[in-house]
Amino acid sequence: MKSKVLYILLILCLSACHEKTTDEVIKESLTVALEALERGDYNGYLHHVDMGAPMDSAQRAFMKDALRQHQEWKGAERPAVVSVDVVDIQLDGDSICTAYCQYTFADSTKEVVSHKMVRHGEKWKIRLRN
Repeated sequence: MKSKVLYILLILCLSACHEKTTDEVIKESLTVALEALERGDYNGYLHHVDMGAPMDSAQRAFMKDALRQHQEWKGAERPAVVSVDVVDIQLDGDSICTAYCQYTFADSTKEVVSHKMVRHGEKWKIRLRN
């Protein structure tokens, strides 16, 4: 009985210690960012964005307003987004990648969109500049 308990603890420990792959980290970061954008959480979205330089409060307010306007325009032009799925990730080195997402809309249409991403330490962020 004691060996069975130790075996179960070992299995639990190994599964808890699983390090995420680079693709898993990228996918998780991008998914969290895009879900925040779709529900209008612009602070949450901007937390996962690389603007190339730190933004002050005026720049951040401008970006949030631009994102809101863009989302309103998209909402008027298309049906609602039902889901966003990362379908492919192409690493362009150890700190740059292109991630491809498939958007599924309420009318069942689908669209694939690419996002450039850059690594900041252990985190990956969407690059919004060239």
